[in-house]
Amino acid sequence: MNNTANDLILSAFSGVDNLTETANADRIAELLDRFGLRWNVSKTPLLLPTGEQTGYYGIVREDTRKTFSTCKDSYVPYQNSELAELLLRISDKTGYSIHSGGQFNDGGKVYIQLATGNEIKDLGENRTKVQGFATGINSHDGTTALKWGSVNFTICCRNTFASAQRTLQNSAKHTNSIHSRVEESIRQINGIAKVEETIFDQFIRLATIPTTKENIATIVKQTTGVDLNASSSERDKYSTYAINRAGELTDSIAQEMRSKGATLWGLFSGVTHYTSHKLPIPSRSNARLESKYTGSGQSIDNEAYASILAMA
Repeated sequence: MNNTANDLILSAFSGVDNLTETANADRIAELLDRFGLRWNVSKTPLLLPTGEQTGYYGIVREDTRKTFSTCKDSYVPYQNSELAELLLRISDKTGYSIHSGGQFNDGGKVYIQLATGNEIKDLGENRTKVQGFATGINSHDGTTALKWGSVNFTICCRNTFASAQRTLQNSAKHTNSIHSRVEESIRQINGIAKVEETIFDQFIRLATIPTTKENIATIVKQTTGVDLNASSSERDKYSTYAINRAGELTDSIAQEMRSKGATLWGLFSGVTHYTSHKLPIPSRSNARLESKYTGSGQSIDNEAYASILAMA
């Protein structure tokens, strides 16, 4: 664990001057080019055939002319360049390195991720490695607010997991206050390392606590609606879809417990294996990763994590 990370963040951004405009612009452009995010969106008025204003706007990607969503006048776009600058500023003050970035659904959602350098080695029976990341996510399609904070990346099955019950710890809606909200949070951003340390400590604890059949049944029912303890006659009420999902989730849990141990960590790993490999997703590029970051996969992971922590 990087013991200096929290101290760095505590002093971050207090009384800090911005980079020179040219140098900052060059770094932002380089980062956007690296991940295919060097494009803007425009808030374009929607008109009636008569030319009369409707009071609504379309959020349009300028290079492809794809319209992501409609909005009212109060909506304020947050450009990819602003997200890049946010993550670069965090990187400068924490020493976290740029790790990855990209887009979902033709740019409807975008993300940039930093590697914190923090990690757990040899977790559980199969000696899993878990690394820490700080991530910024923004949407142009109206599906999520701007969010940034800590997530974790589990090497064993290449899945992402957002901490606790929220995707990321900081957020700002797309309104006139979005920029002031971001600046305020940056000045006070003293929690990323602490949150990550807490998550890692919880992972270590879960790896020491045996699970039970009741724990497994609770998670399967919470996730799929199917009660594994139901009688044969009671199971007739479940749809084939639900039965199939419950079977796939149970298989994932069994697989992960065989390698990680019959612990609450193995149980949680079974859930993330299911959402990473088996959960049904739309047929589009990066849909699996999108599900894990902002969709149903993320929701299932978070709900299961909260329940498993309660079991501990």
